[in-house]
Amino acid sequence: MMAPALVIVLAIYLYPAIFTMVLSFSHFDIVRLRLDRFAGLDNYLDLFSNPAFLNATLRTVYFGCLIALSATILGFLIALLLDRKFYGRAIVRVVVVLPWAVPPVVSGVLWGQMFHADIGFVNAVLERLGLIDRYQIWLGDGWTALHVIAVAEIWKAIPFTVLFILAGLQSLPRHVFESAAVDGASIGQSFRDMLLPLMMPILIPLALVQFVWAMKAFDTIFVLTRGGPAGGTTTLNYFVYNEAFQAFDLGSASAAAYVLLLVTLCVVLLISVLRRFVVPIQ
Repeated sequence: MMAPALVIVLAIYLYPAIFTMVLSFSHFDIVRLRLDRFAGLDNYLDLFSNPAFLNATLRTVYFGCLIALSATILGFLIALLLDRKFYGRAIVRVVVVLPWAVPPVVSGVLWGQMFHADIGFVNAVLERLGLIDRYQIWLGDGWTALHVIAVAEIWKAIPFTVLFILAGLQSLPRHVFESAAVDGASIGQSFRDMLLPLMMPILIPLALVQFVWAMKAFDTIFVLTRGGPAGGTTTLNYFVYNEAFQAFDLGSASAAAYVLLLVTLCVVLLISVLRRFVVPIQ
């Protein structure tokens, strides 16, 4: 009875993974659409001698950590607000979830218009507030453009984190916090010594999920910058796209894809090890 489902899973996930691994150790003839010859580690050695690939790797790790931390922290703060009763809370909850329903390409176009150098909403607001003296070309510099993309990705990620953190907050025992307040614990002490330790089993897995999703970011980068300017927003995922569909080097693209997998696994394992020190096993 499980056989049909297993066949589908193997066909959809296992076969492409194995074929990609084979490609990473081969030279692929794009004209005849066949494996040309075995390349060994040539594709990987070429990647690690490519400064653009090394820069993309460091940029990807920074990009993923920035999104994971920002989305988790902001989601936690918003969830704390939504956990309290106030007038219009239902409307605010709907507004917070809306970014999750916006398609990634539409989201990229919207953020591109907001950060437009001439007619952008962000420039207009900052100039009116006196924070800038002239309109900025936000997407004209690689470092600035990378953070603009990060803002767009964080905006999309926050609803997911808010929903899970809010569910975790509502499952906490209220009497514990009430007893602490009766015993004289301040709000800061309750937050630091009770709320954060109790929420860590939820916050850390959420941060891991957000990091993995950030590693796969493509739509926003493609719409806003196409990996530019000067490769300043090219992450590993976009590097794989360039190698496969711009340079038509499927061997190099497959090797880069597996390096992306290894980088993601290393960071996830590192955070999982550190989690043991933050969340002691009961």
